[in-house]
Amino acid sequence: MEKEFKVRMNVATIIFLCAYALYTIYVAVTKDMNTFITIAIFGVLCCIFFLGFRPYKYIIGKKSLSIHYRLWRKRQVDLMECETICDPVSRWADIATRPHAIEIYTNTKKRYCCFPKQRVEFVAAVMKENKRIHCTVKAYTDVHRQLEKQQRKEKRKAEKKAAREKQKESD
Repeated sequence: MEKEFKVRMNVATIIFLCAYALYTIYVAVTKDMNTFITIAIFGVLCCIFFLGFRPYKYIIGKKSLSIHYRLWRKRQVDLMECETICDPVSRWADIATRPHAIEIYTNTKKRYCCFPKQRVEFVAAVMKENKRIHCTVKAYTDVHRQLEKQQRKEKRKAEKKAAREKQKESD
């Protein structure tokens, strides 16, 4: 069964496009038309790039990850060749631009960055498709450690209860 995940829009990109639109309006009011046309054309190209050539959804199914673009062909990632899924590795250039990334590394150390809205569900779907992948995504591991801890507690309680009932029956 395939699962679809929407992409979380980058806040820095939204701020840039809004600021550029306001600047274009300012230039239209205060400057000459040649400057306005040049700035408007560049703004349209920026919008096409940021909204058309960036992923807008991910589909996980059949042991692969499909990254869909609006104006570009989709990319297929074979999850069986992936060995690690983790939070973003700290890079000075990416501190502000990629706070919600999930990085997937293949056997050949190729990196795929994903930005899903539902991070934990996305990682769970990847882990379901490839059970051998090493996961270090903090949000996912925290949730699953808590669930495992609760399951262990319930199992111990059930074992103690069964032992008490068995002891009562033998008396």
